[in-house]
Amino acid sequence: MSLLQLRQVSFSYQAASSWLFDELEFTLDRGDCQLIYGCTGSGKSSLLKLILGILVPPLSGERICAPNLTFGVVMQDPSVQLLRQTLGAEVVFALENLGVDSFEMHGQVTNALRKVGLFISLETPVVQLSLGQRYRLMIAAQLVLQPDVLLLDEPWAQLDNQGVRELSALINELKSQGMAIVIVEHHKTAFTGCATHHWQLQRGRLSLYQQGDKNGLIAIADTRLVPNSICTNAPLIWSRGFKLRFGRKKLLFETDELTLHAGEVVGLIGDNGTGKSTLLKCLAGIQADVDHLDVKVLGKRPKLGIYGHSLALLHQRPSRQLFETTVIEEMQFNLKRYGFPLKRAIDMLARLGLTTLAQVSPHKLSCGQQHLIALASLACLQPQILLLDDPFAGLDNASFAKVAHLILELSQQGTAVVIASHRSLGQFPLDKIWHISQKYLQSCLPTEFVNGHYQGEQDYARVG
Repeated sequence: MSLLQLRQVSFSYQAASSWLFDELEFTLDRGDCQLIYGCTGSGKSSLLKLILGILVPPLSGERICAPNLTFGVVMQDPSVQLLRQTLGAEVVFALENLGVDSFEMHGQVTNALRKVGLFISLETPVVQLSLGQRYRLMIAAQLVLQPDVLLLDEPWAQLDNQGVRELSALINELKSQGMAIVIVEHHKTAFTGCATHHWQLQRGRLSLYQQGDKNGLIAIADTRLVPNSICTNAPLIWSRGFKLRFGRKKLLFETDELTLHAGEVVGLIGDNGTGKSTLLKCLAGIQADVDHLDVKVLGKRPKLGIYGHSLALLHQRPSRQLFETTVIEEMQFNLKRYGFPLKRAIDMLARLGLTTLAQVSPHKLSCGQQHLIALASLACLQPQILLLDDPFAGLDNASFAKVAHLILELSQQGTAVVIASHRSLGQFPLDKIWHISQKYLQSCLPTEFVNGHYQGEQDYARVG
């Protein structure tokens, strides 16, 4: 008997003009690893909710489950699932609720964390973890229960390359033990080695995915006409060097010099947990509990609220900066605040092909669509500095290209852009790379950064 079946399921959200799922069919057996691809906003996360049985009717069709079927799920933003304050407490929470003997808990928790590559103290505060580390933590919190079915929402977007390799090995191990796994992804080359089934979610139905179709990061032509003399002007960000740490505690990284000039596009590259998001927040003046940094941003020491519309930060979790009831109101909020023409929002939506979302609540959009709306809202301000924390997460190729061209257009207009990512940005045209590795940030040219590593002459390894 199959673990789960969906038979001719049709569903649409009340505000939608068309069916999200149209007589959808799906079958899941023990030992399966079913990989489901879909473009941004195609309904991948909603499909996981359908499998879980938590989509609110009206819907038609049948959802048939084996008796006593148990599920584990890791959502695209694992932070919304967190319940406890420390690493160990988060994983042990479910065991406590099941009344597991306290003498057995420590071993089960430690084993689950090791499976996902988290070899850190159980007392580590969750707030100190990066989003990728939180994704690993939430996988561990599900595995400790040994569910029959594990559902993963876009793990490639949250994990660095090492994390993807480790998760792939873990999936193969779980398959051999009879666990069924469903992964929804927009990136078609991720986890193909461990998948037993490949599907494409398109127009409300699942169809077999053709393996010859690949979608790695596409090449983006550099259409900018930025003069070479632009870097002779005073830098917008400048530091002679600093150490970034939380108080007297853990050193994240150090650097000898940091500069950013008008019109430059810089890639901030580093694995999960190396300090990328923390650096962006420090530059914006909103990161608490860090040592003083010897850095000037727009001629001032970073401080909350002093930059106005001149500096804009896109958070890694875009839902944290979306609060209006419709997309158009969200887009126009800061334009009203700073006295800019409201037409900028209308033009930006048209430019990105998002006009149909104007009256939709931003809180009902997919994570990828939320990224697009949050970025578009900031781009309307035409800031001097734009700090982007993993802006391509959850985006398919078409959306990636739209965002890439928007960034290059802002650069041409003089905006300096920093793009944080836990993997190389492929053939995206960068002027410079800030690479964090071994607790050191090295500024280098893209030609010196090969296969994810700095190829310069000096060895910049540091001991933290």
